[in-house]
Amino acid sequence: ATGTGVNDVLNRRNQKSIVSTSQPVIFVLGLNYETPRWGSNKFVKAAVGNWLVSGILRYASGMPIPVPGAQNNLATHILQGTRMNRVPGEPLFLKDLNCHCIDPNKELVLNPKAWSDPAAGEWGYSAAFYGDFRYQRRPSEQIGIGRIFRLRELLSVEIRGEWFNAFNRVVMPNPNAANPLQTPAYNALGVPTAGYGRIDATTVSGQRNGQIVARVRW
Repeated sequence: ATGTGVNDVLNRRNQKSIVSTSQPVIFVLGLNYETPRWGSNKFVKAAVGNWLVSGILRYASGMPIPVPGAQNNLATHILQGTRMNRVPGEPLFLKDLNCHCIDPNKELVLNPKAWSDPAAGEWGYSAAFYGDFRYQRRPSEQIGIGRIFRLRELLSVEIRGEWFNAFNRVVMPNPNAANPLQTPAYNALGVPTAGYGRIDATTVSGQRNGQIVARVRW
């Protein structure tokens, strides 16, 4: 598939790229399990049996990070921009985005040396996206448990609890991937406030949340 935008109108062959929504691995599991009525005691059987445990679990590759746009001002001359060139042998990341070991108050995570600007007036040769240049994976896990209590033939009460981000995963915002030539900046406490690969620590999220639902049917 062809990536978004044209990099070099005179070299169509190097425009081939994965698409911006490419996720080569996606695993989704939907489950429902009804607990059996254990034991011989009718009170125990009534208490532990017939609870319905359900969940939707989704795991997938991270989304592709766009290759940075060139800063050589080509667009001011021909009204068509281009992309930076990928530097062979340079790692794309300073930290693995999926390592669960990033401190956004101290670290930049993308390697600016992995990209170089084309010379003035020249086209870049990079594709729009690369399969090994991806944002953090973002698992989605929702779990619920509930039961229907039948009080009479035409009267029942359903109670259900639902939890989102059930395993309380920390969700990091995407790092700044716009301009590898941007000079990093830090505040008085040493926290990054600008720069290629900066993660905005003020928008880190991920608290588990849930809700309880009760429904009466008659």
